Amino acid sequence: MSVRPAAHLLMSFAVLLACSPSDPGTTDASTGATSTGETDATTTPTTTAPTTGDASATADATTSDATTSDATTSDATTGDDSTTTDATTSPVDTTTGDETTTTTTGETTTTGETTTTSGDDTTTSDTTTSSTGDETTGDEGLGPDAEAAIDALELVVDGVLWPSESDYPWIVFGLADAAPVTVDNLKELVGPLVVVENGEAPLEDQSIEEEPWEDIFDKMTTPQDWWTDYEIMRAEQYQAIHDTLDAHLVNLKMFRIGEQSGNWLSGAIDMFVIGETADGDLVGIQTITVET
Repeated sequence: MSVRPAAHLLMSFAVLLACSPSDPGTTDASTGATSTGETDATTTPTTTAPTTGDASATADATTSDATTSDATTSDATTGDDSTTTDATTSPVDTTTGDETTTTTTGETTTTGETTTTSGDDTTTSDTTTSSTGDETTGDEGLGPDAEAAIDALELVVDGVLWPSESDYPWIVFGLADAAPVTVDNLKELVGPLVVVENGEAPLEDQSIEEEPWEDIFDKMTTPQDWWTDYEIMRAEQYQAIHDTLDAHLVNLKMFRIGEQSGNWLSGAIDMFVIGETADGDLVGIQTITVET
């Protein structure tokens, strides 16, 4: 009778031993940690991975899923806040996406000498400069007769010199509404045209001579036996100047301004031939004759 209870106790103890998970060779390092099946802890390298998100979804913190890792992707986090880093990084497209930067330059137009247009990287500059390079001196407001006389005189005096101890060219000038010209107002009218050199007397101290305007042309155009081809050519030039003055102007006069020496002017003498137009303008030519 006493043997059966003992045998019953021994059987119960054996069952308990059989159900105990004491065998280290059959114990899983983590239970329910992967979704692809059981992984033996003795064959899988231990990897420590940071855990983010839901703790219950990342219970296995020491196991890497070998079936979901490749050379370009490392799943460092599992759960709701998983992050995937792609080892192959595409260059950032700076012209598309959120990082697109667009710079628009509007159209700017400056009205005047320079016009600049921006937008298509095109710049157009249109600069117009107007200048007059002739040797005509005078006031603005000249009438059409004066303008015509000036244009005609500039053609015929071009390259023509007045012969003296130093040869000088002729300069054409016009003075609006300045007629008539006399000895009394000559300095006032032509003063800006007179160049006073160092050592010369001021303009107000210089003397004025008035002579018939045709005298100088007669001297230059009357043939002489000793003339060469140069003098013949020069006579033709001065005849053309004479005829142009006579055709465009009236009341022509000739004046000389210089320093008085005895009964004559000497040094650098400013010489003017001046005439009037029908509407009261003055037009003339000027040169310098050197007489010592």
